[in-house]
Amino acid sequence: MAGRLFYLLPLVLITLYLPASSLAQSVTASFQTNPVDEDRTTILICNVNNLGTNNVVIDRTIYSRTEQLVSGTQILPSVDDNFFLSINDNADGSKTYFMTIRGVYHITDPGTYTCRIESTGGAVITSQSAILSINYNPISSDPRCSIADSNTDLTRLPGDEVVLACTSEIGYPPVDIKWSYSGCNKDRYVPAPTVTSFGFYNSELKIALSDQDNGGMFTCTLSRPDGSYSKGCSVGPFVVLGGEVCNMESTAMTAPSPTDVGKVTTDGMESNAMTAPSLSPTDGIMATEGNDSWTHVANKLLCICCVFCYVLCFML
Repeated sequence: MAGRLFYLLPLVLITLYLPASSLAQSVTASFQTNPVDEDRTTILICNVNNLGTNNVVIDRTIYSRTEQLVSGTQILPSVDDNFFLSINDNADGSKTYFMTIRGVYHITDPGTYTCRIESTGGAVITSQSAILSINYNPISSDPRCSIADSNTDLTRLPGDEVVLACTSEIGYPPVDIKWSYSGCNKDRYVPAPTVTSFGFYNSELKIALSDQDNGGMFTCTLSRPDGSYSKGCSVGPFVVLGGEVCNMESTAMTAPSPTDVGKVTTDGMESNAMTAPSLSPTDGIMATEGNDSWTHVANKLLCICCVFCYVLCFML
């Protein structure tokens, strides 16, 4: 019996040794600053215990694409030059890998970063991951407003339904998006828009125009609750034929004819719109080029009469 136990003892020791050796090797991963503002710097910190003759590998996964960044003590040559690696040998025998990421960009850098210990044969012994998030606002050209109909004209009839669109990057954390109305239609109700997002906002607003919407504008605004960001774009002013255009001070004038068409620029977008006529300062009658033409003819006739009188007097 004692002889059998003697032969089993090495197997027991091996069984106890292997799990203990495996648990002794560990790695942790974290970011010094996370989330980090765009264009700033952050550091991935990997603490490795009992590395021995094994290898440390760091990679990242962005949009389901995995890229290896570090192998052993070197950053791979294919990696961008905004990555920098330093390694610290700690007093307790562990190692700390500091991978600095400079000038982070919200398209190329957010994702899952993994530190792992691999055997010399490439087998993964243990690993841990950290997810990097980047704070950013939508690009400077956002939001972008448009009429999402086949008819993009701002001149409409009462009862026409118009679909307005507002597109933008979402940002991180996601910005708030909303529509608003400015004009003299006090009964104008702005319904909740349809918003879809796959990395971008696409907000659609359906409006049935009335004659009270003549001169009205619809604005899409992106903002953050803390007030650190606010930006918008507008569609309008709409010209509803047969309606009245108010000057926002309850003073109305007749809508211009459909022939007075020009361009109105609103927050970076150009839209076809009717140009409001100018009014005479004395009696409110629309000034026209015809009035200016008659005045010019009268002045010419007066000059001819003066020259004729002068010649007549000289001859006498």
